Amino acid sequence: MSRMDAMEIWRAGVAAADPYHLIKKFVKIEPGKLWGEFFITIDNDKQFHLSPQGRIIVIGMGKASGAMAQALEEILIPQFPAKRIHGWVNVPDNCLTPLKVVHLHPGRKAAVNEPSESGIVGSKVICGLVDEASPDDLIFCLISGGGSALLPLPANGITLLDKQRITRFLSGAGAGINELNTVRKELSQIKGGGLRRRARGKRLISLVLSDVLGDPVDMIASGATVPNTTNAKDALAVLEKYGADLSPDLLAVCDYIQKKADSFENNSEDPDPADYSRHYYRIIGNNRTAVDGAAEKARALGYHPLIRAASQSEGKAEEVGKKLYDLAKKNFYGAQFNGDIDCIIEGGEPVVHLAPESLRGKGGRNQQLILAALIDCLQDPLIHVPILFSGGTDGEDGPTENAGAFFDRDIVIKVLEAIKEESIDPEDYLERNDAGNFFELFDALIFTGPTGTNVCDIRVALKGISSSANS
Repeated sequence: MSRMDAMEIWRAGVAAADPYHLIKKFVKIEPGKLWGEFFITIDNDKQFHLSPQGRIIVIGMGKASGAMAQALEEILIPQFPAKRIHGWVNVPDNCLTPLKVVHLHPGRKAAVNEPSESGIVGSKVICGLVDEASPDDLIFCLISGGGSALLPLPANGITLLDKQRITRFLSGAGAGINELNTVRKELSQIKGGGLRRRARGKRLISLVLSDVLGDPVDMIASGATVPNTTNAKDALAVLEKYGADLSPDLLAVCDYIQKKADSFENNSEDPDPADYSRHYYRIIGNNRTAVDGAAEKARALGYHPLIRAASQSEGKAEEVGKKLYDLAKKNFYGAQFNGDIDCIIEGGEPVVHLAPESLRGKGGRNQQLILAALIDCLQDPLIHVPILFSGGTDGEDGPTENAGAFFDRDIVIKVLEAIKEESIDPEDYLERNDAGNFFELFDALIFTGPTGTNVCDIRVALKGISSSANS
């Protein structure tokens, strides 16, 4: 039982949600009897006919959408004429891979999860491709986590700066992804079903890698291709909950949404459902996909895992970390399950309430979570220390270049020595959201680089080697 096992289990979870392999699994193409016609099948469930006049248009947005586009190209091009494929996908600038026909566009900088001018440029191109599509064409929309920030097209009366400010404010205040996207949808021309309305009457296939717990389809990348289930009044409630209406910098956003709420301009759909009968939406992977993949690897390594995958917001990272540590203690070293369980695998995505910018350090939700768990562990005798490991499946933990953090018995001993020798205060690092700098001191950060997927977080706890004496 070692930190290497924890890393192996975590990486297996990430691999299970690899969008490249999932697209290869779900999409098939074969020629028809007539020259130039083809049939595309999605997961042996839905088949689409392409006449000799039909084109394939590939659009997308998200951290994993580049890998999805690459896989789709490799499926199509050996049989389908490349000149009949057109595509544009917005991805972070560290996810750029040269493709044959689909253009991957840098829609934002790496580790800066907010809308940008470059993202607006790409979004306009995507809208143009949808607008120009004919009823004979087939539009593939490849959607993954991070898609909200990568598909910005502010509503009339809203600026890019307005959207950046509200994104920063709500994220810093601890708003969950559903709350954040409820507001984002009201400030956009294409979120909240806007892209769907542009494709009305056309054939649209949305293939989705979900990064939202419970898979609410209109919250994944802010639901550009599905009906919107929230409205301006819901967005107004989010703004009021977090005090956005009290910030002078957010006055334009609050006024805009207030006016929409007052006039009931809530992204109403066209009442004719037949206009959307040619649309198809399929989730190809999610957090549970990753958790199941991690559990399979744990069993192969000889562990007996307890599996938990959250289906809704988990709350604060600090509380989630403390609960994970407590669960590990009870199961690994208590009598709760008679010693059968020696591994815990969790999936989820907690939130972090940010300290004031003047005090704030460097770190993300996974690092914050592990630091909170470590602080609890420091209060216990150093006889039983589990291995705790938490990372974002995209390889980015908040505004950092690492995926998360871990601790085991060796790390705990180093921290205790540092506290004794240098008067280091873990609580101070936690309060200042500086868990990244804390774990860097002890070489306990997880570095993977961009993984090409994004299905929230995976946490692994293993039963550590026990000591018969206190240290």
